[in-house]
Amino acid sequence: MAARSRRSAVRMHSLPLLLILAAADLHGALQALHNFKRRDMLALHAASCVVCPAFASGIMSSTSIHVAASWSATDGFSDASFISFDEGAYAAMRDDARRTPLFAEAIQKRLAGQPGELTVLDIGTGPFALLALIAARAGAKKVYAIEASKEAAKRARKTIAAAKDVPPGTITVIEGFSTQIALDEKVDLVLAEIVGSVASEEGLYATISDAQRRLVKKPYDPSSYIPQRCQTLAAPASFALHYSLGPPQFDWTRLKEPVRLNCRDETAQLLADPELVEDIAFYSPDLPTPGRLASSARLSFSVSAERLRANEALYRAELLREGASAEEASSLSAAVAQSFSGLALWPRLVLDDDIVVESRGPRGEAQQSHWQTVLPLTSARPVAVAAGDEIGLAYAVDIGQRVAAPAKYTISGQVTSRNLAAK
Repeated sequence: MAARSRRSAVRMHSLPLLLILAAADLHGALQALHNFKRRDMLALHAASCVVCPAFASGIMSSTSIHVAASWSATDGFSDASFISFDEGAYAAMRDDARRTPLFAEAIQKRLAGQPGELTVLDIGTGPFALLALIAARAGAKKVYAIEASKEAAKRARKTIAAAKDVPPGTITVIEGFSTQIALDEKVDLVLAEIVGSVASEEGLYATISDAQRRLVKKPYDPSSYIPQRCQTLAAPASFALHYSLGPPQFDWTRLKEPVRLNCRDETAQLLADPELVEDIAFYSPDLPTPGRLASSARLSFSVSAERLRANEALYRAELLREGASAEEASSLSAAVAQSFSGLALWPRLVLDDDIVVESRGPRGEAQQSHWQTVLPLTSARPVAVAAGDEIGLAYAVDIGQRVAAPAKYTISGQVTSRNLAAK
């Protein structure tokens, strides 16, 4: 598939391994934490707690704390210009039960009743040529399967040749970026599962804008695309590991990229209902051109009392399960639940009017997905929050000049509370 950022994420007990890349001198300490229980990690907070001098009293009225984060789509990857996948990532996409069956349903629905009539373009076909084969088996006359990776394109050809139920010549694999290739004809349907854990982080804008101009018969018709639109949702979150680890042992300011977690990982808990921060309609005639600010949204969240109670109960149950005393579990779970670490981001794909792929639940519930929850930390230490506190954030995306140029993201804003302290 086209380059993307869906590395496998791990559960709480091994989460420190994700943070080794923060600084080489943290490597040994983080390795030592690999098998820590939640209870052990949360208890570390007692030794690493930092209170900002301005809030030493712990109680302030109508006070705000500034928070901010910035990163590029490729931060944390070995190639700063291109996001690529290993075998495990490709397999995770293929085997994602909340993704692949729904794509198959949408493709079959779109091609139904028109056998041998429609041409299809699959952008980012990957080594399994998964969506291209689904389209061919659903009756597409011709499928052009585009793949930027030389090795993945080679494997895709072998995969297609081994598919004895697909007539030879139905699928043609073309190596390169879709923005750099030419087709013999314009297509009826574009399959473009080039959606990152933040929807825009895999060059989606440049790819679809180019397809509209050169490759699609009806570029502004929603039925010309699967998915028809891709969205990014966001919500403020607490993050247990951010609460647990701090100076002098750990300096989160040295982590220059977002934390990326499995969408079912419950060490990050949402503090408010999610809001939409990106909504990219593939059929829109107004997609931004490369270099323009692609997405800008002003977000306003009110910390939910219901969510704080639920988060505290979840943390407390886990601590008790791992052997904490009732007193210890109660104090730690309350403190972690009532802390703000950053803005959690995750994707949603609208395949058609009826079929939607959710990487998290509709209200942001944790669930299994090959996509990740992207969590840029907006302060060196978590900010204490309570029900009714307001979190106002500006979110912006700046897209690159080329499809392989990484998008740049910024978040900035204020946390306003009657009782606000930085942990």
